[in-house]
Amino acid sequence: MNSAKIVKCAAAIIREKSLLLTRKQGTDTFISPGGKPLSGESCLDCLCREIREELNIEVSKQSYLGQFSGTSTFEDLPIEMNVYLVEIEGEPRAGMEIDELMWYRSDNARQDLKIGSIFRDSIIPLLTSKRLIV
Repeated sequence: MNSAKIVKCAAAIIREKSLLLTRKQGTDTFISPGGKPLSGESCLDCLCREIREELNIEVSKQSYLGQFSGTSTFEDLPIEMNVYLVEIEGEPRAGMEIDELMWYRSDNARQDLKIGSIFRDSIIPLLTSKRLIV
């Protein structure tokens, strides 16, 4: 029997060299917008639905950044995250489940800022190396 694994579709939304991160209600860790696909739902359909629900905006363009593996910050289970560079229409506003939005920049981030493991360890360094964020 296979052990449980989480599959998530995540958005890397960048504006003015800053990365949009969200903090869900009842947590102190910032994570990527996105979520788990519903049964039979494609990753892109999931991403568009989650962005609409969480941020009250629409996806205008997306391109696949890659698949990243790690351990889920909240459930302590293996996670496989499909990450897309996403362009949006409109101004993000906290929607379902979201308490706070933050435009992350390493040059002004708090030292005690908690960021989900895959974004902290893989996505932010990758986007920084590509000079998409600072």
